[in-house]
Amino acid sequence: MRTRLLNALVTGVLLMVAACDSQQVAQTDLTVLRIGVLPDQNPKALKERYDPLFEHLSSTLKVSYEFVPSKSYGDLLEQFVAGRMDLAFFGGLTFLKAQAASGAMPIVMRDVDKRFTSYFIVRANDPATSIKDYRNRNFCFGSHLSTSGHLMPRKFLAERGIIPEEFFAEVCHTGAHDRTVFGVRDGLADIGVANSQVVKSMLADGRLSENDVRILWETPPFPDYVWAVRATLGSAWRQRVRDAFLGLSPGNERDARILARIGAEAFLPASTADFDPLQEVAKTVGVLKLDGGA
Repeated sequence: MRTRLLNALVTGVLLMVAACDSQQVAQTDLTVLRIGVLPDQNPKALKERYDPLFEHLSSTLKVSYEFVPSKSYGDLLEQFVAGRMDLAFFGGLTFLKAQAASGAMPIVMRDVDKRFTSYFIVRANDPATSIKDYRNRNFCFGSHLSTSGHLMPRKFLAERGIIPEEFFAEVCHTGAHDRTVFGVRDGLADIGVANSQVVKSMLADGRLSENDVRILWETPPFPDYVWAVRATLGSAWRQRVRDAFLGLSPGNERDARILARIGAEAFLPASTADFDPLQEVAKTVGVLKLDGGA
């Protein structure tokens, strides 16, 4: 009996040592940081938005980087869970799904992500003044997996007694915030909901004019986007990546330009607890599944 117990203890110790050795390899052997971002805008806009940040991370961490493109929110999620990315920029809902499926670990959020909002937008010349005025008209969400383009707007509509599929004549999912905005502008939908930061950036860079659309309603705030790393990335590397983000200072001219491009004034440490309220909403709506559906 003692022999069996001793053998079991020795085996356990050896397994622990092996696990530690494996983690150490993960910490010291990272030469290329594979990065993915939520494809909530067109590829050109994403590249212009994130390239300066990626260059900063590469320089600070002294590793090269590889941008891993995604065709959709679901594709980003599947690639991350499959281990093809070390670091990814998720929306709140996609992060919760990545955490449930693979143990994704949050590291930082932009300051704006603590209290994010969505805009319900309509054409600028549409005289309607309330969402209730859009009964039996066409409506568009963004991606099924979008927090600001689907999950939270659906919650806020429900609080107003509106079930989209019953209230509107037609409900579509565009797959991205900029496509929702352009769809409303071009008359493909009468009303849509999109990430407030994307709408602001589109107005600022000229992709959108104030004569194209107007904001009908801004939602209450909620937690949203987060940068997260794969669970198998060693703790030393997790801390180094976090520090590289937190090291961006709004008081530094170069850093301020990087932060402004991604719609932030600073990065803040993130934790799983930041997404507890969102998780409750996701459970209520029934979207915490890996299949990409709503």
